[in-house]
Amino acid sequence: MPITINTNASATEASFNLSKANDNLRRSIARLSSGNRITRPTDDAAGLAVAYKLQSSVKRTEASLNNHQNALSFLQVQDGVLEAIGEIVDRMSELRTMAADVSKNAADVENYSKEFLELQDQLAQMKREKFNGVELFAVEAEEDSLKGLNKAHLYVNGELHDNVAGKRATGSYATKEEYEYFDDPQVDKRTKSTFDKYDFKLYAHPSGDAEDGSLNLNIVNLQFLLGIKDPSAFGVEYNLDTDNDGLISDAEWAASTYDRDGDGTINGTEWADSGLDSDGDGSQTAGRAGWANSGFDTDGDGDIDASEWTASGFDTGANANDGNVDADEIAAISAGTMSVLDPDGDGTINEGDKTVAPHAVDGYGNRVSVGSTINLAGLNQVSLDPGTGAVNKGNATANGGRGTNYADWLTSDGYIKDITKISVEEFTNIIEKIADARAENGAEQQRVNQSMNLQQTNLVNLEAARGRIMDVDVALESSRLARNSVKVQASAAMVAQANQLSSVALSLLQ
Repeated sequence: MPITINTNASATEASFNLSKANDNLRRSIARLSSGNRITRPTDDAAGLAVAYKLQSSVKRTEASLNNHQNALSFLQVQDGVLEAIGEIVDRMSELRTMAADVSKNAADVENYSKEFLELQDQLAQMKREKFNGVELFAVEAEEDSLKGLNKAHLYVNGELHDNVAGKRATGSYATKEEYEYFDDPQVDKRTKSTFDKYDFKLYAHPSGDAEDGSLNLNIVNLQFLLGIKDPSAFGVEYNLDTDNDGLISDAEWAASTYDRDGDGTINGTEWADSGLDSDGDGSQTAGRAGWANSGFDTDGDGDIDASEWTASGFDTGANANDGNVDADEIAAISAGTMSVLDPDGDGTINEGDKTVAPHAVDGYGNRVSVGSTINLAGLNQVSLDPGTGAVNKGNATANGGRGTNYADWLTSDGYIKDITKISVEEFTNIIEKIADARAENGAEQQRVNQSMNLQQTNLVNLEAARGRIMDVDVALESSRLARNSVKVQASAAMVAQANQLSSVALSLLQ
Protein backbone atom coordinates (compact mmCIF):
# COMPACT_ATOMS: atom_id res chain seq x y z
CA MET A 1 0.00 0.00 0.00
CA PRO A 2 1.44 3.44 -0.90
CA ILE A 3 2.28 5.93 1.81
CA THR A 4 0.04 9.05 1.61
CA ILE A 5 -0.53 12.14 3.71
CA ASN A 6 -3.94 13.32 2.34
CA THR A 7 -5.84 10.13 3.08
CA ASN A 8 -5.72 8.10 6.29
CA ALA A 9 -8.37 5.44 5.86
CA SER A 10 -7.21 3.51 8.91
CA ALA A 11 -7.71 6.51 11.16
CA THR A 12 -11.17 7.14 9.69
CA GLU A 13 -12.23 3.52 10.20
CA ALA A 14 -10.84 3.52 13.74
CA SER A 15 -12.80 6.70 14.55
CA PHE A 16 -16.00 5.12 13.23
CA ASN A 17 -15.43 2.05 15.40
CA LEU A 18 -14.77 4.33 18.36
CA SER A 19 -18.04 6.15 17.68
CA LYS A 20 -20.00 2.88 17.53
CA ALA A 21 -18.40 1.57 20.68
CA ASN A 22 -19.10 4.87 22.42
CA ASP A 23 -22.79 4.75 21.34
CA ASN A 24 -23.12 1.21 22.67
CA LEU A 25 -21.46 2.25 25.92
CA ARG A 26 -23.79 5.22 26.29
CA ARG A 27 -26.81 2.97 25.56
CA SER A 28 -25.71 0.49 28.23
CA ILE A 29 -25.21 3.32 30.72
CA ALA A 30 -28.67 4.75 29.86
CA ARG A 31 -30.35 1.36 30.26
CA LEU A 32 -28.68 0.56 33.56
CA SER A 33 -29.27 4.04 34.96
CA SER A 34 -32.97 4.11 33.92
CA GLY A 35 -33.74 0.43 34.43
CA ASN A 36 -35.44 0.34 31.01
CA ARG A 37 -34.45 -1.85 28.11
CA ILE A 38 -36.01 0.65 25.68
CA THR A 39 -34.78 4.21 26.25
CA ARG A 40 -35.66 5.57 22.80
CA PRO A 41 -37.99 4.45 19.99
CA THR A 42 -35.12 3.18 17.83
CA ASP A 43 -34.30 0.54 20.45
CA ASP A 44 -37.58 -1.36 19.76
CA ALA A 45 -40.33 0.63 18.05
CA ALA A 46 -43.01 -2.10 18.15
CA GLY A 47 -42.14 -3.09 21.71
CA LEU A 48 -42.37 0.53 22.86
CA ALA A 49 -45.87 0.84 21.31
CA VAL A 50 -47.10 -2.30 23.07
CA ALA A 51 -45.55 -1.23 26.37
CA TYR A 52 -47.13 2.21 26.05
CA LYS A 53 -50.61 0.69 25.69
CA LEU A 54 -49.99 -1.71 28.55
CA GLN A 55 -48.92 1.19 30.75
CA SER A 56 -52.18 2.96 29.93
CA SER A 57 -54.13 -0.19 30.92
CA VAL A 58 -52.18 -0.31 34.19
CA LYS A 59 -53.15 3.28 35.00
CA ARG A 60 -56.81 2.66 34.19
CA THR A 61 -56.82 -0.54 36.27
CA GLU A 62 -55.39 1.39 39.22
CA ALA A 63 -58.19 3.96 38.80
CA SER A 64 -60.75 1.14 38.60
CA LEU A 65 -59.42 -0.32 41.84
CA ASN A 66 -59.85 3.08 43.45
CA ASN A 67 -63.47 3.15 42.25
CA HIS A 68 -64.01 -0.32 43.75
CA GLN A 69 -62.68 0.82 47.09
CA ASN A 70 -64.97 3.88 47.06
CA ALA A 71 -67.96 1.68 46.15
CA LEU A 72 -67.11 -0.64 49.02
CA SER A 73 -66.94 2.35 51.37
CA PHE A 74 -70.34 3.56 50.07
CA LEU A 75 -71.92 0.19 50.81
CA GLN A 76 -70.30 -0.08 54.23
CA VAL A 77 -71.61 3.35 55.25
CA GLN A 78 -75.05 2.46 53.91
CA ASP A 79 -75.06 -0.82 55.82
CA GLY A 80 -74.06 1.02 59.00
CA VAL A 81 -77.13 3.25 58.66
CA LEU A 82 -79.35 0.26 57.89
CA GLU A 83 -78.05 -1.42 61.03
CA ALA A 84 -78.96 1.67 63.07
CA ILE A 85 -82.41 1.76 61.42
CA GLY A 86 -82.91 -1.88 62.36
CA GLU A 87 -82.04 -1.11 65.97
CA ILE A 88 -84.57 1.74 66.03
CA VAL A 89 -87.34 -0.45 64.60
CA ASP A 90 -86.43 -3.17 67.10
CA ARG A 91 -86.89 -0.60 69.86
CA MET A 92 -90.21 0.46 68.33
CA SER A 93 -91.43 -3.14 68.33
CA GLU A 94 -90.31 -3.47 71.94
CA LEU A 95 -92.28 -0.33 72.85
CA ARG A 96 -95.33 -1.67 70.99
CA THR A 97 -95.15 -4.95 72.91
CA MET A 98 -94.89 -3.14 76.25
CA ALA A 99 -97.78 -0.86 75.30
CA ALA A 100 -99.95 -3.96 74.86
CA ASP A 101 -99.49 -4.87 78.52
CA VAL A 102 -102.92 -4.79 80.20
CA SER A 103 -101.33 -3.39 83.36
CA LYS A 104 -100.27 -0.22 81.50
CA ASN A 105 -102.65 2.70 81.86
CA ALA A 106 -103.37 5.37 79.23
CA ALA A 107 -100.61 7.65 80.54
CA ASP A 108 -98.06 4.82 80.22
CA VAL A 109 -99.09 4.16 76.62
CA GLU A 110 -98.86 7.88 75.86
CA ASN A 111 -95.29 7.91 77.19
CA TYR A 112 -94.41 5.00 74.91
CA SER A 113 -95.90 6.96 72.01
CA LYS A 114 -93.72 9.97 72.88
CA GLU A 115 -90.57 7.89 72.41
CA PHE A 116 -92.16 6.38 69.29
CA LEU A 117 -92.55 9.89 67.83
CA GLU A 118 -88.92 10.78 68.60
CA LEU A 119 -87.71 7.58 66.97
CA GLN A 120 -89.76 8.35 63.85
CA ASP A 121 -88.09 11.75 63.66
CA GLN A 122 -84.69 10.07 63.92
CA LEU A 123 -85.58 7.72 61.06
CA ALA A 124 -86.57 10.71 58.92
CA GLN A 125 -83.18 12.32 59.58
CA MET A 126 -81.39 9.15 58.56
CA LYS A 127 -82.89 9.56 55.09
CA ARG A 128 -80.51 12.50 54.62
CA GLU A 129 -77.34 10.45 55.22
CA LYS A 130 -74.81 10.73 52.39
CA PHE A 131 -71.42 9.38 51.36
CA ASN A 132 -69.16 12.03 49.85
CA GLY A 133 -72.29 14.05 49.00
CA VAL A 134 -74.01 11.07 47.33
CA GLU A 135 -77.36 10.10 48.85
CA LEU A 136 -77.57 6.64 50.36
CA PHE A 137 -81.39 6.52 50.48
CA ALA A 138 -84.35 7.59 48.37
CA VAL A 139 -88.15 7.77 48.36
CA GLU A 140 -90.75 7.23 45.65
CA ALA A 141 -90.39 9.19 42.37
CA GLU A 142 -87.20 10.91 43.54
CA GLU A 143 -84.93 10.15 40.59
CA ASP A 144 -84.74 13.78 39.47
CA SER A 145 -83.91 15.20 42.89
CA LEU A 146 -81.34 12.68 44.16
CA LYS A 147 -78.27 14.63 45.26
CA GLY A 148 -74.61 14.09 44.47
CA LEU A 149 -75.20 11.35 41.91
CA ASN A 150 -74.22 11.27 38.25
CA LYS A 151 -77.69 10.84 36.72
CA ALA A 152 -76.15 9.30 33.59
CA HIS A 153 -75.35 6.24 35.74
CA LEU A 154 -78.71 6.13 37.57
CA TYR A 155 -81.22 3.35 36.89
CA VAL A 156 -84.86 3.51 37.99
CA ASN A 157 -86.61 0.14 38.02
CA GLY A 158 -83.96 -1.17 35.65
CA GLU A 159 -84.22 1.71 33.17
CA LEU A 160 -81.77 4.55 32.65
CA HIS A 161 -82.73 7.84 34.30
CA ASP A 162 -82.67 9.73 30.99
CA ASN A 163 -85.28 7.32 29.60
CA VAL A 164 -87.56 7.74 32.61
CA ALA A 165 -88.01 11.49 32.12
CA GLY A 166 -91.50 12.14 30.80
CA LYS A 167 -92.53 8.47 31.09
CA ARG A 168 -93.59 8.34 34.73
CA ALA A 169 -96.80 10.29 34.12
CA THR A 170 -97.94 7.82 31.46
CA GLY A 171 -96.70 4.73 33.28
CA SER A 172 -94.81 3.61 30.15
CA TYR A 173 -91.42 3.20 31.77
CA ALA A 174 -90.08 0.01 33.34
CA THR A 175 -92.27 -1.98 35.74
CA LYS A 176 -91.77 -1.22 39.41
CA GLU A 177 -90.25 -3.72 41.78
CA GLU A 178 -92.77 -5.87 43.65
CA TYR A 179 -92.51 -7.05 47.23
CA GLU A 180 -94.76 -9.81 48.56
CA TYR A 181 -95.61 -9.99 52.23
CA PHE A 182 -95.73 -13.58 53.42
CA ASP A 183 -98.79 -13.07 55.59
CA ASP A 184 -101.17 -15.59 54.01
CA PRO A 185 -100.58 -19.27 53.18
CA GLN A 186 -102.39 -18.74 49.86
CA VAL A 187 -100.09 -16.99 47.44
CA ASP A 188 -102.92 -15.31 45.53
CA LYS A 189 -104.15 -13.63 48.72
CA ARG A 190 -100.87 -12.22 49.96
CA THR A 191 -100.44 -8.49 50.11
CA LYS A 192 -98.15 -7.11 47.43
CA SER A 193 -96.55 -3.70 47.20
CA THR A 194 -94.79 -2.03 44.29
CA PHE A 195 -91.99 0.46 44.80
CA ASP A 196 -89.30 2.35 42.91
CA LYS A 197 -85.91 0.65 42.97
CA TYR A 198 -82.87 2.85 42.38
CA ASP A 199 -79.41 1.66 41.35
CA PHE A 200 -76.33 3.35 40.05
CA LYS A 201 -73.85 1.57 37.83
CA LEU A 202 -70.21 1.12 38.78
CA TYR A 203 -68.04 0.49 35.73
CA ALA A 204 -65.71 -2.19 37.06
CA HIS A 205 -63.55 -2.72 33.96
CA PRO A 206 -60.72 -0.41 32.83
CA SER A 207 -62.26 -0.28 29.36
CA GLY A 208 -65.21 1.70 30.74
CA ASP A 209 -67.56 -0.61 28.81
CA ALA A 210 -70.49 -1.91 30.87
CA GLU A 211 -70.49 -5.18 28.93
CA ASP A 212 -66.90 -5.87 29.98
CA GLY A 213 -67.73 -5.43 33.65
CA SER A 214 -70.21 -3.40 35.70
CA LEU A 215 -71.91 -3.55 39.10
CA ASN A 216 -75.25 -2.10 40.21
CA LEU A 217 -75.26 -0.57 43.69
CA ASN A 218 -78.61 -0.08 45.40
CA ILE A 219 -79.82 3.29 46.69
CA VAL A 220 -82.28 1.99 49.28
CA ASN A 221 -85.88 3.18 48.99
CA LEU A 222 -86.41 4.10 52.64
CA GLN A 223 -90.05 5.02 52.09
CA PHE A 224 -90.76 1.44 51.01
CA LEU A 225 -88.52 0.01 53.73
CA LEU A 226 -90.48 1.73 56.52
CA GLY A 227 -93.96 1.52 54.96
CA ILE A 228 -96.69 -0.40 56.76
CA LYS A 229 -98.20 -3.44 55.09
CA ASP A 230 -101.89 -2.72 55.58
CA PRO A 231 -102.94 0.84 54.68
CA SER A 232 -106.59 -0.13 55.26
CA ALA A 233 -105.87 0.50 58.94
CA PHE A 234 -105.73 4.16 57.94
CA GLY A 235 -108.87 4.04 55.79
CA VAL A 236 -107.40 2.98 52.42
CA GLU A 237 -108.88 -0.30 51.20
CA TYR A 238 -107.29 -1.93 48.15
CA ASN A 239 -109.02 -5.32 48.20
CA LEU A 240 -112.12 -4.48 46.16
CA ASP A 241 -112.37 -7.83 44.39
CA THR A 242 -114.01 -9.56 47.34
CA ASP A 243 -114.98 -12.72 45.43
CA ASN A 244 -111.49 -13.03 43.91
CA ASP A 245 -112.83 -13.60 40.39
CA GLY A 246 -110.35 -11.14 38.88
CA LEU A 247 -113.11 -8.61 38.04
CA ILE A 248 -114.61 -5.77 40.05
CA SER A 249 -118.38 -6.06 39.61
CA ASP A 250 -120.92 -3.26 40.05
CA ALA A 251 -121.90 -4.71 43.41
CA GLU A 252 -118.28 -4.67 44.58
CA TRP A 253 -117.89 -1.08 43.42
CA ALA A 254 -121.11 -0.11 45.18
CA ALA A 255 -119.90 -1.77 48.39
CA SER A 256 -116.56 0.03 48.29
CA THR A 257 -115.85 3.35 49.95
CA TYR A 258 -115.01 4.81 46.53
CA ASP A 259 -118.48 4.57 44.97
CA ARG A 260 -119.96 7.21 47.26
CA ASP A 261 -123.25 7.58 45.41
CA GLY A 262 -123.71 3.79 45.15
CA ASP A 263 -124.48 3.77 41.41
CA GLY A 264 -122.06 0.94 40.67
CA THR A 265 -119.62 3.13 38.76
CA ILE A 266 -116.77 5.39 39.76
CA ASN A 267 -117.20 8.86 38.28
CA GLY A 268 -114.45 11.43 37.77
CA THR A 269 -114.75 12.95 41.22
CA GLU A 270 -114.75 9.55 42.90
CA TRP A 271 -111.68 8.47 40.92
CA ALA A 272 -109.93 11.68 41.95
CA ASP A 273 -110.49 10.85 45.63
CA SER A 274 -109.92 7.10 45.42
CA GLY A 275 -106.14 6.85 45.28
CA LEU A 276 -106.47 4.28 42.47
CA ASP A 277 -106.01 6.75 39.64
CA SER A 278 -102.25 7.06 40.14
CA ASP A 279 -101.58 8.41 36.64
CA GLY A 280 -104.37 11.01 36.88
CA ASP A 281 -106.04 10.08 33.59
CA GLY A 282 -109.51 9.73 35.14
CA SER A 283 -109.85 5.96 34.75
CA GLN A 284 -108.48 2.72 36.14
CA THR A 285 -106.28 1.09 33.53
CA ALA A 286 -105.04 -2.38 34.34
CA GLY A 287 -104.16 -3.51 30.82
CA ARG A 288 -103.74 -7.11 29.73
CA ALA A 289 -102.63 -8.21 33.19
CA GLY A 290 -106.25 -7.89 34.28
CA TRP A 291 -107.42 -10.22 31.52
CA ALA A 292 -104.73 -12.73 32.43
CA ASN A 293 -106.39 -13.09 35.86
CA SER A 294 -110.00 -12.71 34.74
CA GLY A 295 -110.81 -16.40 34.37
CA PHE A 296 -111.32 -16.12 30.61
CA ASP A 297 -107.66 -15.95 29.64
CA THR A 298 -106.95 -19.57 30.55
CA ASP A 299 -103.42 -19.66 29.13
CA GLY A 300 -102.45 -16.43 30.92
CA ASP A 301 -100.96 -14.74 27.84
CA GLY A 302 -102.88 -11.48 28.44
CA ASP A 303 -105.19 -11.99 25.45
CA ILE A 304 -108.54 -13.76 24.91
CA ASP A 305 -108.25 -15.89 21.78
CA ALA A 306 -111.08 -17.63 19.89
CA SER A 307 -110.97 -20.91 21.81
CA GLU A 308 -110.99 -19.07 25.13
CA TRP A 309 -114.01 -16.97 24.11
CA THR A 310 -115.81 -20.16 23.09
CA ALA A 311 -114.99 -21.79 26.42
CA SER A 312 -116.13 -18.70 28.33
CA GLY A 313 -119.82 -19.39 27.70
CA PHE A 314 -120.43 -16.00 26.05
CA ASP A 315 -119.88 -17.02 22.42
CA THR A 316 -123.23 -18.84 22.15
CA GLY A 317 -125.48 -16.63 20.00
CA ALA A 318 -126.40 -16.68 16.32
CA ASN A 319 -122.72 -16.80 15.37
CA ALA A 320 -121.77 -19.27 18.08
CA ASN A 321 -118.18 -20.42 18.36
CA ASP A 322 -116.90 -17.84 15.89
CA GLY A 323 -114.30 -16.63 18.39
CA ASN A 324 -116.03 -13.27 18.91
CA VAL A 325 -118.77 -12.12 21.26
CA ASP A 326 -121.33 -10.31 19.11
CA ALA A 327 -124.09 -7.87 20.06
CA ASP A 328 -126.80 -10.53 20.43
CA GLU A 329 -124.54 -12.54 22.72
CA ILE A 330 -123.77 -9.51 24.84
CA ALA A 331 -127.50 -8.82 25.13
CA ALA A 332 -127.82 -12.07 27.06
CA ILE A 333 -125.22 -10.92 29.58
CA SER A 334 -126.27 -9.07 32.71
CA ALA A 335 -125.73 -5.33 32.73
CA GLY A 336 -123.19 -5.64 35.54
CA THR A 337 -121.08 -8.10 33.61
CA MET A 338 -121.42 -6.22 30.34
CA SER A 339 -120.07 -3.09 32.00
CA VAL A 340 -116.92 -5.09 32.66
CA LEU A 341 -116.54 -6.84 29.31
CA ASP A 342 -117.74 -4.05 27.03
CA PRO A 343 -116.43 -0.81 28.56
CA ASP A 344 -116.94 1.27 25.42
CA GLY A 345 -120.59 0.14 25.17
CA ASP A 346 -120.57 -0.52 21.42
CA GLY A 347 -122.12 -4.00 21.75
CA THR A 348 -118.93 -5.83 20.76
CA ILE A 349 -116.03 -7.03 22.88
CA ASN A 350 -113.27 -5.82 20.61
CA GLU A 351 -109.50 -5.76 20.90
CA GLY A 352 -109.58 -2.34 22.53
CA ASP A 353 -111.91 -3.64 25.22
CA LYS A 354 -109.62 -6.58 25.84
CA THR A 355 -106.56 -4.32 26.12
CA VAL A 356 -108.02 -1.63 28.39
CA ALA A 357 -110.70 -2.91 30.72
CA PRO A 358 -111.52 -0.22 33.30
CA HIS A 359 -112.95 -2.71 35.80
CA ALA A 360 -110.30 -5.42 35.50
CA VAL A 361 -107.83 -5.94 38.31
CA ASP A 362 -104.31 -7.32 37.92
CA GLY A 363 -104.28 -10.11 40.45
CA TYR A 364 -105.70 -11.08 43.80
CA GLY A 365 -105.00 -9.99 47.34
CA ASN A 366 -104.27 -6.49 48.59
CA ARG A 367 -102.31 -4.17 46.30
CA VAL A 368 -100.33 -1.52 48.10
CA SER A 369 -98.88 1.53 46.37
CA VAL A 370 -95.94 2.65 48.47
CA GLY A 371 -96.45 6.25 47.40
CA SER A 372 -99.76 6.44 49.28
CA THR A 373 -99.03 4.36 52.38
CA ILE A 374 -98.22 5.58 55.86
CA ASN A 375 -94.65 4.93 57.02
CA LEU A 376 -92.69 5.10 60.25
CA ALA A 377 -90.65 8.14 59.21
CA GLY A 378 -93.28 10.31 57.51
CA LEU A 379 -91.11 10.34 54.40
CA ASN A 380 -92.72 12.16 51.48
CA GLN A 381 -95.91 12.03 53.51
CA VAL A 382 -99.15 13.31 52.02
CA SER A 383 -100.67 16.50 53.48
CA LEU A 384 -103.58 16.34 55.91
CA ASP A 385 -107.17 17.49 55.47
CA PRO A 386 -108.93 17.12 58.83
CA GLY A 387 -112.19 18.41 57.41
CA THR A 388 -112.80 15.57 54.98
CA GLY A 389 -110.54 12.88 56.37
CA ALA A 390 -108.75 12.75 53.01
CA VAL A 391 -105.06 13.18 52.31
CA ASN A 392 -103.77 14.60 49.05
CA LYS A 393 -100.44 14.92 47.35
CA GLY A 394 -100.29 15.16 43.57
CA ASN A 395 -101.76 12.08 41.93
CA ALA A 396 -101.05 9.89 44.97
CA THR A 397 -104.44 10.58 46.54
CA ALA A 398 -105.92 8.38 49.25
CA ASN A 399 -109.48 8.52 50.57
CA GLY A 400 -109.86 8.60 54.34
CA GLY A 401 -112.96 6.46 53.96
CA ARG A 402 -115.69 5.60 56.50
CA GLY A 403 -115.15 8.77 58.53
CA THR A 404 -111.44 8.27 59.23
CA ASN A 405 -109.82 11.56 60.23
CA TYR A 406 -106.09 11.50 59.54
CA ALA A 407 -105.52 14.56 61.68
CA ASP A 408 -106.33 12.39 64.71
CA TRP A 409 -103.80 9.76 63.64
CA LEU A 410 -100.84 11.69 62.22
CA THR A 411 -98.81 14.74 63.16
CA SER A 412 -98.27 17.62 60.74
CA ASP A 413 -94.94 15.97 59.81
CA GLY A 414 -96.74 12.75 58.90
CA TYR A 415 -95.58 10.84 61.98
CA ILE A 416 -97.91 8.30 63.57
CA LYS A 417 -99.07 9.67 66.92
CA ASP A 418 -100.25 6.50 68.63
CA ILE A 419 -97.98 3.47 68.72
CA THR A 420 -100.98 1.18 69.27
CA LYS A 421 -102.18 1.99 65.73
CA ILE A 422 -99.34 -0.18 64.41
CA SER A 423 -99.49 -3.91 65.06
CA VAL A 424 -96.48 -5.98 66.10
CA GLU A 425 -96.87 -7.82 62.77
CA GLU A 426 -96.22 -4.54 60.94
CA PHE A 427 -92.93 -4.11 62.81
CA THR A 428 -92.05 -7.71 61.98
CA ASN A 429 -92.64 -7.05 58.28
CA ILE A 430 -90.52 -3.89 58.38
CA ILE A 431 -87.70 -5.73 60.15
CA GLU A 432 -87.91 -8.40 57.44
CA LYS A 433 -87.54 -5.74 54.76
CA ILE A 434 -84.56 -4.22 56.57
CA ALA A 435 -83.00 -7.68 56.74
CA ASP A 436 -83.56 -8.10 53.00
CA ALA A 437 -81.96 -4.70 52.34
CA ARG A 438 -78.92 -5.57 54.44
CA ALA A 439 -78.64 -8.95 52.72
CA GLU A 440 -78.67 -7.20 49.34
CA ASN A 441 -76.06 -4.75 50.61
CA GLY A 442 -73.87 -7.64 51.79
CA ALA A 443 -74.24 -9.42 48.47
CA GLU A 444 -73.18 -6.24 46.64
CA GLN A 445 -70.18 -5.85 48.95
CA GLN A 446 -69.16 -9.43 48.21
CA ARG A 447 -69.39 -8.87 44.48
CA VAL A 448 -67.39 -5.65 44.72
CA ASN A 449 -64.71 -7.60 46.62
CA GLN A 450 -64.64 -10.34 43.99
CA SER A 451 -64.44 -7.81 41.17
CA MET A 452 -61.68 -5.97 43.02
CA ASN A 453 -59.72 -9.22 43.42
CA LEU A 454 -59.98 -9.78 39.67
CA GLN A 455 -58.69 -6.30 38.88
CA GLN A 456 -55.84 -6.68 41.37
CA THR A 457 -54.78 -9.90 39.64
CA ASN A 458 -55.06 -8.21 36.26
CA LEU A 459 -52.94 -5.31 37.51
CA VAL A 460 -50.14 -7.66 38.60
CA ASN A 461 -50.20 -9.47 35.25
CA LEU A 462 -50.31 -6.25 33.22
CA GLU A 463 -47.35 -4.83 35.11
CA ALA A 464 -45.44 -8.07 34.55
CA ALA A 465 -46.23 -8.00 30.82
CA ARG A 466 -45.02 -4.42 30.52
CA GLY A 467 -41.91 -5.24 32.55
CA ARG A 468 -40.97 -8.08 30.20
CA ILE A 469 -40.88 -5.58 27.36
CA MET A 470 -39.45 -2.51 29.09
CA ASP A 471 -37.29 -3.66 32.01
CA VAL A 472 -33.56 -4.11 31.46
CA ASP A 473 -31.77 -7.36 32.26
CA VAL A 474 -29.17 -5.93 34.63
CA ALA A 475 -26.85 -8.94 34.47
CA LEU A 476 -26.84 -9.03 30.69
CA GLU A 477 -26.51 -5.27 30.31
CA SER A 478 -23.68 -5.16 32.86
CA SER A 479 -21.73 -7.60 30.68
CA ARG A 480 -22.40 -5.41 27.67
CA LEU A 481 -21.27 -2.34 29.61
CA ALA A 482 -17.92 -3.98 30.43
CA ARG A 483 -17.48 -5.10 26.85
CA ASN A 484 -18.39 -1.71 25.39
CA SER A 485 -16.10 0.05 27.87
CA VAL A 486 -13.14 -2.06 26.73
CA LYS A 487 -14.07 -1.43 23.10
CA VAL A 488 -14.16 2.33 23.64
CA GLN A 489 -10.74 2.30 25.28
CA ALA A 490 -9.29 0.04 22.59
CA SER A 491 -10.83 2.08 19.80
CA ALA A 492 -9.49 5.30 21.28
CA ALA A 493 -5.99 3.79 21.43
CA MET A 494 -6.22 2.60 17.84
CA VAL A 495 -7.37 6.01 16.64
CA ALA A 496 -4.28 7.47 18.26
CA GLN A 497 -2.10 4.86 16.55
CA ALA A 498 -3.78 5.38 13.20
CA ASN A 499 -3.21 9.10 13.43
CA GLN A 500 0.56 8.42 13.66
CA LEU A 501 0.69 6.53 10.37
CA SER A 502 1.02 9.72 8.26
CA SER A 503 4.05 10.82 10.26
CA VAL A 504 6.13 8.14 8.47
CA ALA A 505 6.05 10.37 5.40
CA LEU A 506 7.95 13.11 7.32
CA SER A 507 10.94 10.84 7.88
CA LEU A 508 11.23 10.34 4.14
CA LEU A 509 11.16 14.07 3.47
CA GLN A 510 14.01 14.95 5.86
